[in-house]
Amino acid sequence: MSPDPTTLLAYSTVLFLIFGLYFTAAELAHGKTRKAFWYSSPFLAASVSGFFFTSPFLIPGLWGLRIGAVFMTLAYGLGWQAIRTMLGRRTCLKAVLIVCLVSLAISASAASSGTRHIVSSIVRMLFITGFHFQAARDLLCSTEKQTSAERLLCRIIAFYTLVYGALTLSTPFLPEPLGSQPSTVWAIILYNFLVIIEGIVIALAMIAIPRERLAAEHHLLTLQDPLTHAGNRRAVDLWMEQNAGSSHTCVLFLMDIDHFKAINDHHGHTAGDQVIIAAVRASQKVLPQEAKFFRIGGEEFAALFPFTSISHALELAHRLKKTFTQDVKNIGERGIEATLSIGADIRYSSKTLWSDVWQKADAALYAAKGTGRDAVVLRANDTITSPPFAVETKKASPHGG
Repeated sequence: MSPDPTTLLAYSTVLFLIFGLYFTAAELAHGKTRKAFWYSSPFLAASVSGFFFTSPFLIPGLWGLRIGAVFMTLAYGLGWQAIRTMLGRRTCLKAVLIVCLVSLAISASAASSGTRHIVSSIVRMLFITGFHFQAARDLLCSTEKQTSAERLLCRIIAFYTLVYGALTLSTPFLPEPLGSQPSTVWAIILYNFLVIIEGIVIALAMIAIPRERLAAEHHLLTLQDPLTHAGNRRAVDLWMEQNAGSSHTCVLFLMDIDHFKAINDHHGHTAGDQVIIAAVRASQKVLPQEAKFFRIGGEEFAALFPFTSISHALELAHRLKKTFTQDVKNIGERGIEATLSIGADIRYSSKTLWSDVWQKADAALYAAKGTGRDAVVLRANDTITSPPFAVETKKASPHGG
């Protein structure tokens, strides 16, 4: 017993209707009217298309098929808009509607066979390919870090772009709905299979992607200091774990705001918070763009950046210290007098443990505090350089931590 094409189309019609109603209800339940419209519209348009294909009594003749075909083209265009909405981009509904009207106009001038019918089928398939290409490009060019579901969705849509591109080239030779020749059962089954699989994958991705993004945001918050938005102690530990095998020479600064408790007691906690923020901003001004900055304690900070030379590292430390001292003078009406002590070490080799580098930088910070604060001490192996001119007392070895 051969499958009934009408029954196959009816199954896919009901499936898309269910997806459309689900996204409408799910997004409206969270008060997201705009997302409810865009997320549900491609599935609802596909179900309308299927309704026309399975109910020829509504509009007998070619016009019922033409309207069904244009609604299917519209479904792909709206799917592209749903992806743009999910990525936080502006929609292009006008462009989609123009494409669908052009497709309908070309189809209206064609008969059920012949050259015009072939041209009409090629144009429709070409538009569907274009919608897939635009959706894949938008996903690929997304500025945000992609989740695993986004990467999968991008690959699936890219695959379908190739499939519909191949169908466009083969349209004159394939039966409808894959091409322009008289339809066959196998062509209807294959087309339904392609459409249903793509619809299910896109629906599942649209459910998974917001959840993965929310989980990623929560994970980011666990690695971020809420006051300064710099990384926290957990973030610096994670960075060192991920870069344990790195062969790049790196400088570690450990910094401490001098007499911070006295600043808090005298100026208040609000002013104290501004002083902490000033330390982060000073680091962003002075340190290289690729530098990583972390708040590891109340008034303690860490910075990591590529090594160029000892003299350059010392220069950056003194500039950072000076910039911070100048910036805090602009806090409040009278300004605040505050200084930084900085201890540093250099990691020359991947064989050196980050814990050893941290220990030496911490010892250097302790030494800076011991000099009377407002100081910079660099400890590269057994080399200590300290203010006022950071004179090197021993030659640093390029093989140490």
